[in-house]
Amino acid sequence: MSTLSVVTIGQAPRIDVTPELAEILGAGVRIVEHGALDKLTPEQIADLAPSPGAVGVLTSRLRDGGHAVFTHAAVEPLLAQAIARGESEGADATLLICSSHFPEFPHTRPVFALEPLAHAAVRGLLSGFDAPRLGVVNPLADQLDEGVARWQRSVGAVIGGAAAASPYADSVDDIARAAASIAGSSDLIVLDCIGYGREAERAARAACAEAGHPVPVVTVRSLGARLLAAML
Repeated sequence: MSTLSVVTIGQAPRIDVTPELAEILGAGVRIVEHGALDKLTPEQIADLAPSPGAVGVLTSRLRDGGHAVFTHAAVEPLLAQAIARGESEGADATLLICSSHFPEFPHTRPVFALEPLAHAAVRGLLSGFDAPRLGVVNPLADQLDEGVARWQRSVGAVIGGAAAASPYADSVDDIARAAASIAGSSDLIVLDCIGYGREAERAARAACAEAGHPVPVVTVRSLGARLLAAML
């Protein structure tokens, strides 16, 4: 059995994520969890909140079920420490579960990031269209411009629409409505945050169909995990 260190940009355990990952990866993979914010107090986490207009804004779930907002710059050194903790405990590989782009971190064993895995999968799915249009749902309105630009560079598709609804602060119905609002201009919609799971995916598909635009909806969580399963 191989051991996979699952590293979140928030706090572990990610009880909203790891059961689905475990199911996809199979019984031959043992999951251990580490979080960038695991060692921080609530006051220290609050101090990470970005100022208005900050770039590289991220959000993630906390251990108590709440959520935090912070920037790439604030969390990157904490992520490096979380990866190192997993390796020191004997992990055979690490999966960084965030759908944003990060630089390469120091490591002694393979480190897989969910973002490039998911982007590769979406790029493949869109390859069957002559002029594909991708719809993107992000948690925060402040993330939309950066998220759209990143997906456009990565997959080479026209971004048909973008909308915001948080898996941490909004309801599944809110997420479904966000997806439906861009379904008419999209051939595929990606829910672009690790926090979006199967329930949000199913609700979004149903809402798009009800709106008269039955387009496929996928999550970066599922796409990335299914590709990684081929390696473990």
